Amino acid sequence: MGHFVRVQGTDLVKQIDETHTEKMHLVGIGLGSWLNMEHYMIDMPGCDSQIRRTVLQIWGAETADAFFDSFVRHFVGEADFRYLSSLGINLVRVPFNYRLFVDDQAPRTSEKPVYREQGFAYMDYLLDLAETYGIYVLPELHTAPGGQNPDWHSDNETGYTLFWQYGALRREFALLWGEIARRYKDREYLLGYDLLNEPFVVPPLLTGSADPKDLSTGIHNPEAGAMIASLYAECTAQIRRYDPNHVIFLEGDHFAADFSCIPNPIPDEQTALTFHFYPTVWQEDLYEERYTDAQREAVFREIMDRLLSGMKPFHRPFLCGEAGYEIRTQGLSKVLPMIRSTLQIFKDLDIPFTLWSYKDTGFMGMVFPREDSAWAKFAGVIGKRWSHHWEMDYAKDLMERIRKEAFPEMTEDEKYILHFRQRAVLYPLEEKYILKPAIEEMGKEAFLKMPEDLAFENCAKHERFAALFPEIFGV
Repeated sequence: MGHFVRVQGTDLVKQIDETHTEKMHLVGIGLGSWLNMEHYMIDMPGCDSQIRRTVLQIWGAETADAFFDSFVRHFVGEADFRYLSSLGINLVRVPFNYRLFVDDQAPRTSEKPVYREQGFAYMDYLLDLAETYGIYVLPELHTAPGGQNPDWHSDNETGYTLFWQYGALRREFALLWGEIARRYKDREYLLGYDLLNEPFVVPPLLTGSADPKDLSTGIHNPEAGAMIASLYAECTAQIRRYDPNHVIFLEGDHFAADFSCIPNPIPDEQTALTFHFYPTVWQEDLYEERYTDAQREAVFREIMDRLLSGMKPFHRPFLCGEAGYEIRTQGLSKVLPMIRSTLQIFKDLDIPFTLWSYKDTGFMGMVFPREDSAWAKFAGVIGKRWSHHWEMDYAKDLMERIRKEAFPEMTEDEKYILHFRQRAVLYPLEEKYILKPAIEEMGKEAFLKMPEDLAFENCAKHERFAALFPEIFGV
């Protein structure tokens, strides 16, 4: 039996031998846009599939394939792992897009999807690096076919959660996890499997008055519990066909905040829970100057207590998969105490975690391209017409106009749900009138070289951000 990380009561432990275990203290960070590109993290508007399609349409398959492969190879390399290890980081969470692993356009000759070796080659590359530096890897499926939530980061171009409407999509999803487990069941530095990032089973009929920012309830679909529980059971069965050892991690409904959808007790013994912690998203005024650092930390701890109260009854380990703050919009000096407070909370409560995120183009990452890089200049061009916040605010403003001029009876819940669809209306326009011209203006050769700006040796670092890891957790 390998020395795998296991569930033991409410702890994650490493199996040393048949009779001895050692409690794991996991200090981690997410790899962000590495295998699933997110617009605000790379300064390219649109969903992952739209970004890829735009490059393909402009310059063809050969150039597109070369660009995106170069992006992967330069984004994460040996120098990155060496740096992470020097900070005492021993876990990376890896969001990935199912499209890298499944060719859902290929004709099938059996029940199983047609798998693409490209995604598995990238995972092999990552796990080999992880084993060299003694850093655990937690892969998490960030984008499910059809979209498991209505937002851009699930590669959802429409704002509809079709994943929950079609059993065939969920079946394909479960089979992919089985294939991943078959291939990686013996990898010691595979922490486990984070099945589905931030699910949100949007109700088909917009009824009720639940506050979408209420972490304990959110907007409920009466069928959500049964649907998520059924999906997780099927994924678990597929994984356990091949792998009895690695831990399975489950996220709650409503963007990993509501765990009432998960049956208690959890049938599988080697299953843990994972949640996300974004206090400034749920309570935007926390960025305001009227708060002292101590007052913010007090609110952070109150929010954390509410989140944990939904998970403690399961008597299983829990891991925070994402937590982070906006450096670009708020400035590092304001954000640094927030990061420090969050890390201190994790240490005080003995919660394993992976911050969001290690590397991006300057929005909230610890490592980013230099200001004089081609990628930074490209981002400046995009930023003249687009930003993550502009897109969200414009869609919300459109919904408010519809409410005032046509449907005054619209509830806040309905406005919240439908603003995702308004954002989706903007995506193709952003793709055609912002992203496409900016890429064409770069020229093919310059664009193909842009991923080199993401290589560790070509990046700048927020050194004060990085120093928090050894300062709080040691090396």
